[in-house]
Amino acid sequence: MYYSSFIDTPVLTRLARSIKPLLMVASFISMLSILGGCVSTQDTSPYAFTPSSTPYQDVVNAQESAVEQGKLLLVVLGAQWCHDSTGLADRFSTQEMDLILRAHYETVFVDVGTLEDRRKITKRFGYPIYYATPTVMVVEPSSGALLNRTSMDMWGYADSIPLAEYIAYFSRYPAMTQMQKAPFVNWRATDEEVAYNEEQAARLQHAYDKLGPLLAEDLRGNTPEGLNALWKETKKYRTELQKTLVKRAELTLERKGTDGVNTKPALRHYNPFSWEQN
Repeated sequence: MYYSSFIDTPVLTRLARSIKPLLMVASFISMLSILGGCVSTQDTSPYAFTPSSTPYQDVVNAQESAVEQGKLLLVVLGAQWCHDSTGLADRFSTQEMDLILRAHYETVFVDVGTLEDRRKITKRFGYPIYYATPTVMVVEPSSGALLNRTSMDMWGYADSIPLAEYIAYFSRYPAMTQMQKAPFVNWRATDEEVAYNEEQAARLQHAYDKLGPLLAEDLRGNTPEGLNALWKETKKYRTELQKTLVKRAELTLERKGTDGVNTKPALRHYNPFSWEQN
């Protein structure tokens, strides 16, 4: 403010008059640019979890499109309230990742809402349920084979994964040969695993059904009593389930433990949830 004392008032007035039209034009151009950018982003970016009345059909349509275009299918289940889901969406929106995804994948984002049941989608690709948000499924669309079956658990921490690792990960699958894909295409869960996974997935979805209304209330700004405890209890359960699932698939697909010793994690049974004890 001290500089103003060195300039005559008439000079300031004339300067202001000359600058004002320029500022108005600049503001108008800036506004058009901003609005144009917003429209462009909304029109072209598929990387957001938006509610759909037909989530299963959305995936079916994407799978058919992937087959027609000779691309891989990429199914991502998540939610806008989830930090790791939006972190993944942010990485996907980078120029480097967007180029990879548009060139090699038919990508569909599936909104899980407040932990709604999406088992019909995951089971389509031989996976019992989503154990975390986001859940990332890289699928060979003709067979429905899940190509990243042995690394799916990493994406529960998607926001902590560096961009360079995203680029390496999603560049790997388009480069796979038919021979490299074959073990995943031919992979089948045992009857024991199928029965166990269905039982535990139903139990986990029951927990999600308990959590869902509490989560919705929390998102409205009112954290209900017991939400955090129930969340931690469910997280421990779902995390252990997924680790076991991934490890068993890894040992099968990489042909480890074939020396007569069963090194697969046991299909363990868990204690009742706190609400199941009442």
